Amino acid sequence: MAALSQLAKPSEQVAASPEPRPAATATPPESETVERSSDSAREPAPTAQPSIPLPTTFGVYALNEGQLQELKPVPGKIPDRRVAISAAINTPSATTLTSGDVRFIVFRPDGSIDASVTEVRVVANVSRSMGVDASGKAAMVSAGDSWVIRSMSYPYKVGPVEDQPRMLLLQPEQDGFALSPGRYVVVVKGMGYDFTVAGTVTDPNQCVERINAANGAFYSPCPPPRR
Repeated sequence: MAALSQLAKPSEQVAASPEPRPAATATPPESETVERSSDSAREPAPTAQPSIPLPTTFGVYALNEGQLQELKPVPGKIPDRRVAISAAINTPSATTLTSGDVRFIVFRPDGSIDASVTEVRVVANVSRSMGVDASGKAAMVSAGDSWVIRSMSYPYKVGPVEDQPRMLLLQPEQDGFALSPGRYVVVVKGMGYDFTVAGTVTDPNQCVERINAANGAFYSPCPPPRR
């Protein structure tokens, strides 16, 4: 009995020599994990910004120096390029651009235009007109505020605006091209939309003179400036 009393019980052996156990790591409550996930899900994803400003109402717009400017139509239908000179326009341009580096955005309900007649036409100032002076003699007099659309034009190519099926982008066919100072119309579906490029006008195509005759008005280029 004495020998048996010296044997330790299995439970006592475990208590005397405990085995090392890995330290327990604290885990957040399930409710906290769900709350953090829902907070991150509520954060709005960044929206893609358009590379160019876009109009919000239908019309024709000039895109110049990163800014959009709506262009106003000139009265009447633009004559065919085979017609050298249009009827006179007696109102100044409503839109002035700071430079001739310009593109156009056309925003139409149907989103379509005829690319074959998309162009920018020169609008020349009528500097003088043949009239009659106080003595009844023919003389060149000031034509006042008068302009005419000429047959001279600059071609522009038509392309899409990304993710905007009703918008079209018009840009010069030649890379790096810029319009010189003066007045122009961009022709879209037979209508002309008017604008002026700021600066000193040096292009001789921007100036004409008018001679009034019994059978109509005739135009000629302005003479070169005297030096």
